[in-house]
Amino acid sequence: MALQHSHAFQAPAFLNFYGSSSRKCLRAISSIRATTVSNNGDLSSFKDWCIEKGIITPLDLDLKNDDYRFMKYSKDNERPETIDGPILRVPLKACIVAESPEALAIRLAEEKRVGDESEFAAYINVLPKITSDSLQSMPRFWSQDKLEKVSEFDGGYIYQKAMASKQKCKEMNIDEWALACVNSRANFLLDKGYAMTPVLDMLNHDFSSKTRGSILEDELFLSVDKKFEKGDEVFISYGSFSNLETLCEYGFVDSNQNPYNKEFVDVRMIRKEPVRVTIDNNGALDSGSLALLRSYLTPESVVMEKLLMDDTLTQTAVFAKPISDEIEEEVFSFIASFVDGAIYEAKEGINWAVDNNDDILKRYLAARVEVLMKGIEFMKNKFPDLIY
Repeated sequence: MALQHSHAFQAPAFLNFYGSSSRKCLRAISSIRATTVSNNGDLSSFKDWCIEKGIITPLDLDLKNDDYRFMKYSKDNERPETIDGPILRVPLKACIVAESPEALAIRLAEEKRVGDESEFAAYINVLPKITSDSLQSMPRFWSQDKLEKVSEFDGGYIYQKAMASKQKCKEMNIDEWALACVNSRANFLLDKGYAMTPVLDMLNHDFSSKTRGSILEDELFLSVDKKFEKGDEVFISYGSFSNLETLCEYGFVDSNQNPYNKEFVDVRMIRKEPVRVTIDNNGALDSGSLALLRSYLTPESVVMEKLLMDDTLTQTAVFAKPISDEIEEEVFSFIASFVDGAIYEAKEGINWAVDNNDDILKRYLAARVEVLMKGIEFMKNKFPDLIY
């Protein structure tokens, strides 16, 4: 089955592993090489620890720019020129496991607290420090001033997710570093709970690298359906996530166009609850928000007329489809005015990001503008003379 993420919890996203697997993959991989990378003692100790724990992979751990750790296909002469299939086998006993993300964060923090006495010390020592670029790029670690400033440019969505994470840590007395590691690195093992899985969490994301996971006899197996050559960095897909999710939960925005990106705009009306409109990567608007806005903008007399004409309709179902071209154009005009404002704000944010050398925020807002403009095009395709 395809490797996916779990959406059982509001903030984090977790890799899921399903079913059983053939033992054929065991013959395709061999132990992680215990060579020192850039004279980094922690990484060397971690590799020794992986061998001791029975972790098997044809990948080598490497380091770039002192902070970017990644897995690449080994250049070992005995290996095939390309790899496409099994890339990792990890005994579950090598994983830190708990029944929930919050419980896993608490356990991770405790394992870190005991230091070298923890059986996972070698693994914990190579997890990113709270001061590392990889964690500091996550909005939950941005300053309050920056979060408030950025909310002027993105509708406040980054601020909302960051504050939700901070609030959870405060309410449940969870270490922020530990929860960030769990949110960005943990995988979901169904009835076995949630796990911090060594090596798997060092594989970076590429949406085009289809990934499969399985569990057999208390061992986790991971495969990819994309070819990688010797020396190539090997990627897995974390799942189908928007840029807001990858930024807030992982601290990155894909430099390539994300086909799963979507953007939001809150449409506000007097004496009505705001309506959050979702705009897909192709510019389409979500049906739920359209139905709600139709209910706000349709005169009651028109609704009653529709219901009398079709006794199969309900008070709710009547808004599932356009009431009339006139009302639908009014709905689109209303949405477009807010989308247009959001585009202006995001462009202002791009200028701010450039001035402050914030490349991640620049990419995030540029992608937001692109999707919002597709939303305008989508609406104008339906109503070429749309006024907003």
